Amino acid sequence: MREGKNACGPRILLLAFAALLVSACAQVAPMPQCDFRAMRNVAPPQGPILVSQVPGSVTPVPLNAVNVMDVAITNKIMVQATNARRVENGDVAVFARLVNCTDYPLQVEGRTHFMDGAQVDAEPVTAWTRLHLPARALGSYSARSTAGADVESYLIEIREGR
Repeated sequence: MREGKNACGPRILLLAFAALLVSACAQVAPMPQCDFRAMRNVAPPQGPILVSQVPGSVTPVPLNAVNVMDVAITNKIMVQATNARRVENGDVAVFARLVNCTDYPLQVEGRTHFMDGAQVDAEPVTAWTRLHLPARALGSYSARSTAGADVESYLIEIREGR
């Protein structure tokens, strides 16, 4: 009877080890983790900015960037990346990748101002585009200008879905 217990022990140990190996090998995609404190320590962006004619009356707004204009979501989403490129016909295509930092789905909306060299709208602002961001997931916003070579800068605005 004693031999039966000893023979069973190594089998259980082997099965437990095999189960551990299987669980360790299972690849689970990491969920995005957001650190809003790191955002506070970033130097202000370099490049063109919109400034008020009355100094100090309005905070300067960086261009070629994303402005999260809705206080209700400033601690819910982060901008992971933004980019623009001139496409074959001379228009500008802009892109922003957003991260939903919450444990629940969010709806956000984005629109883009395309500006000329004098920081004047080169065309009407785009319509609001709704994005559905699953919990702890990435989402993308994109827009394309129609003013061709007149576009020299852009500003993407993001707000909570309405």
